[in-house]
Amino acid sequence: MDQLSQESQAHTIFPPKDKIFSAFEYTPPEHCKCIILGQDPYHGPNQANGLAFSVEQSQKLPPSLRNIFKEYQDDLQLDAPANGDLSAWARKGVFLLNTALTVRHGEAGSHKKWGWETFVHNALNFLIQTNPHVGFICFGNPAHTLVKGLVKEHPAFSGNIIHTPHPSPLSAYRGFFGSKPFTTFNNKQTEKGLESVNWELPSSGQKTLF
Repeated sequence: MDQLSQESQAHTIFPPKDKIFSAFEYTPPEHCKCIILGQDPYHGPNQANGLAFSVEQSQKLPPSLRNIFKEYQDDLQLDAPANGDLSAWARKGVFLLNTALTVRHGEAGSHKKWGWETFVHNALNFLIQTNPHVGFICFGNPAHTLVKGLVKEHPAFSGNIIHTPHPSPLSAYRGFFGSKPFTTFNNKQTEKGLESVNWELPSSGQKTLF
């Protein structure tokens, strides 16, 4: 935090200071049903809001989120979401956490290896200890590798781990589209008698984003 304070004196940092820990404020551990892991926040102005993959309501959808919404529509047969704010998911028990919680303006990955990874690892350890029935949706191999290592430390873990390619334009057509992560997660949780997620977001009333 000292390093972040010094950094913010010389550079613009995202998300805003009051939103860095938004994921923790929206989704208490005991109410968490599903964890979705991202990498680091969006590094453009007025985008990052402290929830992985989410942007402020007024912002254009980033490519990865646009692809998530395309799969959301195909998988769940729902209308296009009204905007890119995923706080409705967070309120329903989806913990939207990045592995680094801050970033410098215009420099993706600039706050990696600052200590955020240790903080996030400890937070996830605490969450699984508190709620061993929670499940994961891992978009991409880095998230999947992190989660596989994490759950090995918790013999009582009983949730499901859903793994798909990352929704970025570079990999979405290599298996993300058609992976049905949302219904697959719910079906596997239900099979174990665990809680599923109501994935519906506020709708734009449009049948498609495309």
